[in-house]
Parts: sequence; C-alpha cells; structure tokens
Amino acid sequence: MLSQKDWPEYKKIAQNVEQGGNRDLLINWYDQKYQLFEGGSPAARKCCELLSQNLITSDHLQILDVGCGTGDQARLLQSLGVQEASFYGIDMSKAMLESAKSRKLYKELINSILPDIPYPDCHFDIVISAGTLCSPGNAPVETLSEMIRVTKPIGLLCFSYRLNWFENEESGWKKTHKQLVQKGLIKELVRQIDAYIPSQNIIGLYFVCQKK
Repeated sequence: MLSQKDWPEYKKIAQNVEQGGNRDLLINWYDQKYQLFEGGSPAARKCCELLSQNLITSDHLQILDVGCGTGDQARLLQSLGVQEASFYGIDMSKAMLESAKSRKLYKELINSILPDIPYPDCHFDIVISAGTLCSPGNAPVETLSEMIRVTKPIGLLCFSYRLNWFENEESGWKKTHKQLVQKGLIKELVRQIDAYIPSQNIIGLYFVCQKK
C-alpha cells in the first residue's frame, strides 16, 4: 500500500504522465517501489470479491489480469475459491512482474504498456483489472475496449475506477464507459462504490460487466 510518505511523489509522476509526460518515469518508479504494492490493495480485494460472487463456475477458466502488478489478484481469487483457473497477467513494470512470477500462480506474464493487450480476440473467460483503469498515468481510455476485445462472448469483466477521476470530464473515462455500454458491447451486472485508497480518502467505483 502507498504510504503518506510515498503518495506525493507518486501523484506528481502519475499526473505528469497523464498530461503527456514520459511514461518511463512512472515505470521506473514502479520498478523501484514495487514492494509497496505486495500484499494487495483495497481495489484488488474488492474486485476479487465481486468477481468471485458473480461466477457461475470457477472450473477451467482462463483469466487475464490487466495491470497485474505483484500478482495479488490471482492469490486473492484462489483464496476465494477460484482454484482451477489459468491466470495470465500483463504489466508495464518488469519488477512487478518478477514479484508476480515468484508467486508461481500465473501461467504467463507479459511486459506490456496499455492499451496494448497482446492476445487475440475472444481469448479469455474473465478479464480483471484492479487499481489500473481510470488511474492517472497508468492506462488510457482505449484500454477498456481492448479488454472487451480479448474477452469471450458472455465472458465477465471486473474492474475499478477512481471515482473522482471517472467523474472528471477531462479524463474521458465516464464518456468512454457510457458509450461502450450504450453500444451494447458490455452489460453492467454490478456497480458499487467502495474504498479505493483510504489513506488519501479516494473512493473507488467498481464494476462487474458481461460482454454481449
């Protein structure tokens, strides 16, 4: 978890990237500070809980973890009963991926910068992204369309947004999300507001959606 001490530096770098700055600065920061994120975040726990509650079956699923970080989503999902799934993860931080690899829970881990998701269409039963979307500097709005693309028909997507950034028109996230729902590409099954970064009083908006 980000501490009060680390938050100002992280926020400054992330906002700089969001405004067109060098993404390598944020990647390097993650590479140096990856241990702060080991153990899971409120966003990871909430997404995993919502996803596990909305699964009809957990057997033989292929699950993509977008912005997998240190791999806590796979660990949390397994602890919630998702035992027979194959986990795949992508992240822009190589140090984060090495941490995830050490858990030995992922079938494949790929270093990739969003919105690029290097998998074919309709490939995964589940796509989860906890703490990455609608988080300044981490993922452009096109990422959600890519997540939908690699999800199988009637597959599930579970993800979090920072509520304040979602409501900020400059981010483009609210407009993009609404358009994808209106076009019938996804259907909202669950929409909840809950904690995201408690130390900074940041609230999260959480979704479970189904691809049509």
